[in-house]
Amino acid sequence: MGRRKRLYPMNLLTELSLNQEMGTNIDYENLSEDQLAGLHYALSCLTERNRLLIREYYENYKSRRQLAETYRLPESYIRQCIARALRDFSGNTKMFSYITNGYQANMECLTRQLAEEEALYKQKRGICDKSHLFYQDVTALRFPARINTALRWTDIQTVRELLIWICAGFRIRNLGEISIERIFEKLTAENLLPANFQVEVLPNSLPRLNIEAEVFGKLNSYDI
Repeated sequence: MGRRKRLYPMNLLTELSLNQEMGTNIDYENLSEDQLAGLHYALSCLTERNRLLIREYYENYKSRRQLAETYRLPESYIRQCIARALRDFSGNTKMFSYITNGYQANMECLTRQLAEEEALYKQKRGICDKSHLFYQDVTALRFPARINTALRWTDIQTVRELLIWICAGFRIRNLGEISIERIFEKLTAENLLPANFQVEVLPNSLPRLNIEAEVFGKLNSYDI
């Protein structure tokens, strides 16, 4: 049976080599409702174009020629776009875990992981209650108005949110290297960030729970 003859989602999961990537042995033809919900969620985290192409090609069984005619693009370009969409999706074990574990089960696991990692971080940093700077509005850091404005535009409201954003390596619009360095210095001076912290940029397509659990896990890997 050819690849395109397989039914969805078996055709997509086979193409992604899900079991091989995750070391699992799930039955692609008999996913649970929670696993199907996890697949739907994982796809929703892709860019709109990649999500559309994967759904049209694998779920709706459109051929590359049909897609080329629909979107008035060369078939070779459609082939490249589908391959690129698969590359962006494949090998992403954090997103794949929503499929193998199931959406609800994975969310519960991540919620526990985040709670444990953040509790350990607060214990190591002496954050005992809600009065701590960690929970305060970013204006409590007394940055210049230009930095505070940029943080507001990025929808960063609290010191905790700023810490997560900075550690994840996400961009803050209209702030250059000097301003970012000033933020790092302030968070370090307030004992919220290790002085030797090395940023590893996380994909901003990751769900918020994944990002926060990753950040606090990495912060905890540093000695005080």
